[in-house]
Amino acid sequence: MAGIIFALTISMGIPLMSLVYSFYKKRYIPFVLGVLAFVVSQVLIRIPILQYLGEHSTAYLMFNATQPVLFAIVIGLSAGIVEELARFIAMYFFMRQRDWQSGFWFGVGHGGIEAVLFVGIRAINLLFLPTAIAYSTDFFISGIERFFAVLLHIGLSIIVLQGVVRKKFIYIFLAIIIHGIVDALIGIIPLYVPQDSVLIVLEVTIAIIALAVFNYSLWIKRRGEVL
Repeated sequence: MAGIIFALTISMGIPLMSLVYSFYKKRYIPFVLGVLAFVVSQVLIRIPILQYLGEHSTAYLMFNATQPVLFAIVIGLSAGIVEELARFIAMYFFMRQRDWQSGFWFGVGHGGIEAVLFVGIRAINLLFLPTAIAYSTDFFISGIERFFAVLLHIGLSIIVLQGVVRKKFIYIFLAIIIHGIVDALIGIIPLYVPQDSVLIVLEVTIAIIALAVFNYSLWIKRRGEVL
């Protein structure tokens, strides 16, 4: 049960508290735009397309079965393309506040709603079931993963915002590549790492990349490129 409660704290508690605090800091518009960027790009566009292909396209299934590494790369890049372009569109057309704090709250909203939809809702559904204890460890790891995923989304949001502020698409391209690499590794690492250690290797890899990207966003702040 402790693992599920921990996952709920990370994937539901932090996003909800962040939403409230974003109103206090008058950064609720970037937060909401971050939420919408994820919902539109993933929930309304990419995920339904992938589900349709998985159910109706033999070529899609054969590609997955015969070229798993290339398939993982393509799927990972598809996530990077739709999410980072959604970030760019939301910031460029709808976000008037373009300082570092706004990019931060955009990332919290983007990563927060992902945590709610992918982990938080599942954790709530399992919390009161008698079999919940069997999932405790898995959800504890999921909670840790969501924490680093939010850091990654904050960093990627700052990179995209840097591109918007400096009017250089190269930063959006960089965000797409980073995002694509992370998602591709999620599919590639299990192909080469033993089953008993794959989860640890995967989570450590995600954590390292997330911390590196987040630290880059802090470096941008110190340089004053996004104030």
